[in-house]
Amino acid sequence: MLTAVQFVPRPGSELSEYAVGGYAFSATLAIQDITGMATSGVTASHIAKRLEPSAESEAYLFALTENDALRPVTELGFPELTASDLDAVHAWVFVSVPLLEDREVLEANVTLDAELTPLPGDTAPEEPWIGALSLIDALSEKLHRPIRQLWVTHAPGMQAPPGVRDAGYAEAFREDQAVFSLGSVDKRNAPCEIAVVEGPGFGGRRRAAPGELEQFSHLLTQASRDYPRGELRLEPIEWDLGRIVDAGARLSDRGGAQLTGIAYVQGAIAGMCEVVHYHSDDKRVCELGLVYVLPEHRGRGIGSALVAETLAAAATAWDGLETVYCSYPAGSAPAGAMMRRVGAAVVSSTTAWQKL
Repeated sequence: MLTAVQFVPRPGSELSEYAVGGYAFSATLAIQDITGMATSGVTASHIAKRLEPSAESEAYLFALTENDALRPVTELGFPELTASDLDAVHAWVFVSVPLLEDREVLEANVTLDAELTPLPGDTAPEEPWIGALSLIDALSEKLHRPIRQLWVTHAPGMQAPPGVRDAGYAEAFREDQAVFSLGSVDKRNAPCEIAVVEGPGFGGRRRAAPGELEQFSHLLTQASRDYPRGELRLEPIEWDLGRIVDAGARLSDRGGAQLTGIAYVQGAIAGMCEVVHYHSDDKRVCELGLVYVLPEHRGRGIGSALVAETLAAAATAWDGLETVYCSYPAGSAPAGAMMRRVGAAVVSSTTAWQKL
C-alpha cells in the first residue's frame, strides 16, 4: 500500500531542488510521450513558482511512496516527504485551491513517476491512481472543498484512468491541445483597428485612453462568462484594474511575458488575443491564450486578424520563435475553424473529471 507524503518547500534546500526537479522530470516525460514533441514539458522553476502562495491560489505537492518510515507531520496532517522517499515514489499529485472564486473547488493533477509511465497504448498501473484518488478525497475533507476536479492530459481518444469512474467522477469537460507553425499564419488586412500592447492589459509605451480600462475589464469579464465549461462547476471571474495588474505581476514573477492584441470598432474595444512566452521554456515556442470577440462583432474576421497581428508582434519581440501552442474547448466550431485555417495538429487532450 502506498503512503501519501506532502512536500514542504524550503527554498535553497537540496530536498526542495530534488523533489521539485523529480516531479518536473516525470511531468515532462509524460507529456513528451503523449505529444511526441521534445519542446513539451514543464520546468522545475515554473513548478517552484506555482508552489509559492499568492492571492489567487494555494498549491500543494504530494508524492505516493512505498516508503512507510516514521517522519514529521505537516500542518495538513500528512507525513512530510523526506529524501529517502525520492527513490520510492510511484506518483505525484499536484493540488491547487482557488482563493478568489471557486472556493468549494479542489483541482488536482496526477503524474506517474518516470519509471512507471506507461508507453503509448499500454495500460496505466492501478495502484498509484487508486492511492491518488484516495488522497484527493482526504484533501477535499480537510480543506472543505467538496467539488473535486481532476485534470488528466492524455493522447486523443484515450480511455479513462484506472478507478476514476468507480470513485464517483464523471467526465465534465475536455480541451484539445494543438500546435502550428508561426509561418502558417497569414497576415491579413484587419477589418478594424488593432493595437498590440505589452502585458495582460495596458503597459509599456502605450497607456489607456479614458474609458479603455473599463471597456477592457468588461471584455475580460464577458469572456469569462462566455467561455465553454461543459459541466464544470466554476464561477466566472469579475475583472477590474487591480486584478489585471496582479495577473501581470504573477506572470512576470513566474518568468513569463505577454502580448495582448486589442481590436477597436469605432473607437470601442471589441475583442482581444493573448500570446505568452516563458523565458525558461524553449525559445522556439509561444502559447496562444484567450482569443475573444464580443458577440455583436463576430463574423467579420476580427478574431483571425487579432491572432495574425499579435503573433506577428510576438515574432518581432521574441527571437527564434517558430511554433505556436494552443489549448481550446473540444468541439468548439469557431476554435476548430481557426485551427484548420492555420493547419494546426492536435497533439493531446485534457479531460476534466469532476466529483461532487
